[in-house]
Amino acid sequence: MEFVSIEERNYKNQNILVSTSWLNENLNNNNIVILDLDSKEIYQKGHIPGALHVTDNYFKTSLDDRVHVQNEDQISKTFSELGISSNTTVVGYDRSACLYGFRLAWVLNYYGHTNVKVLDGGFPKWEHESRSIQIESSIPDNKNKFIPKSPNNEIFSNKNALVDIINSDSKYQILDVRSDDERNGINLRGGKRGGYIPNSSHKEWVNFNTTGNIPILKSAEEILKITDDLGLNKDLPTITYCQGGIRAAHVFWALKLSGFKNVMNYDASWREWGQDNLCPIVDMTQNGK
Repeated sequence: MEFVSIEERNYKNQNILVSTSWLNENLNNNNIVILDLDSKEIYQKGHIPGALHVTDNYFKTSLDDRVHVQNEDQISKTFSELGISSNTTVVGYDRSACLYGFRLAWVLNYYGHTNVKVLDGGFPKWEHESRSIQIESSIPDNKNKFIPKSPNNEIFSNKNALVDIINSDSKYQILDVRSDDERNGINLRGGKRGGYIPNSSHKEWVNFNTTGNIPILKSAEEILKITDDLGLNKDLPTITYCQGGIRAAHVFWALKLSGFKNVMNYDASWREWGQDNLCPIVDMTQNGK
């Protein structure tokens, strides 16, 4: 199986993604903390040597309240307990086409920690290349203290901002990256309303990845072809959303890496919007009304 290298995909920021070769060469770097972002059960079956398991790969306020990203005190506790300081290089990986890796990268960037990287191809590529795997759990060095910076609202959007955008002649673009059934209102995902945010374009997040057993992010050219077909302009501000800001974080990076200048993730996404009857929706099950 051949893979197109990170460099050949012509991203605007080559630093957010790292190769399996790079990580293998840096396994013993004491300033790097590797995070396995899948479930505990999967982690215990085998993981990259030294990788730590993360309890909540959404980084939400609690495992019961999955709407909003953790606040500054919570995020400080979360990353400090993982042995991460404000100077640590954080590398995240998963087994879901970088879905949780890109969520991690968005969360850390939101709190001003830009020294974060996502493993290209994740654990499936690492395993495919027959690299070393560890079974026993790793223990974090929790002497470190993570001090978040003030939230970077340039990459964040919320309900009120979207309502204002919909009710104005704003040039903002809104991109829904959920599945067809979620957008059509067939799959409510446990919520009380189905449908989509008015004036939003739609392309499910998986379309920004290659296919096969080891999906990787498509090239900048391929991603721009998708967005061009949607009528999106990379020079206009764009807000991504999904159910809870996870898939939206993935496409946030897909757009950023491809040259979109101003991208925001609606972190609370449909989990908040669909529950609030004051938020306008297009419900296709009700003939668009």
